[in-house]
Amino acid sequence: MSKVQAQVTAAAPNDCANQANSVAGLAHCLIAMTRKYAPHAAVGMHLTCWDWQGNTQACAKDYAILGAQNADFLVADVSDRDAGWYAEPAHGSRDMFWTDQKAAAELGVWKTMAESVGKPVVLWQIPVGNMAQNNTLNHYQDDKVDWLFAHMDQVANAHIAGLLFGAGQQEL
Repeated sequence: MSKVQAQVTAAAPNDCANQANSVAGLAHCLIAMTRKYAPHAAVGMHLTCWDWQGNTQACAKDYAILGAQNADFLVADVSDRDAGWYAEPAHGSRDMFWTDQKAAAELGVWKTMAESVGKPVVLWQIPVGNMAQNNTLNHYQDDKVDWLFAHMDQVANAHIAGLLFGAGQQEL
């Protein structure tokens, strides 16, 4: 993160002159600008760990370099669509439903990230489908809402501070 170049000081010389010209410098600058221009606002950093199952510790290290400890919270998206949508052959026949094992793995990553930077996690883009849906347009099945509410002790233990629900990507 500190080696990936970004023209931070040239883009915002009045606010970011003391930041490195890197992705890490950009993240530090954005947090500093939030503190300066919106001192009463909370600022979060979105978690994007592509290899989260295999290398959570590397992701935690990257987020420390980015300055996540200076944000107020981390944000993680659960899914951009209901699991029933993904299960359709036209969408890859993927199994995106949560088993206890799958949910525990995701909660484990979020907990590790929260503890590594000392900030809570807000989950967003939690699919709003439920298992009573009929897997038609805008009525796909999903089990995440039920799972999360049935396991609030595990959710809290993972330092999840908020749950935000949304339909995600819409199909026309």
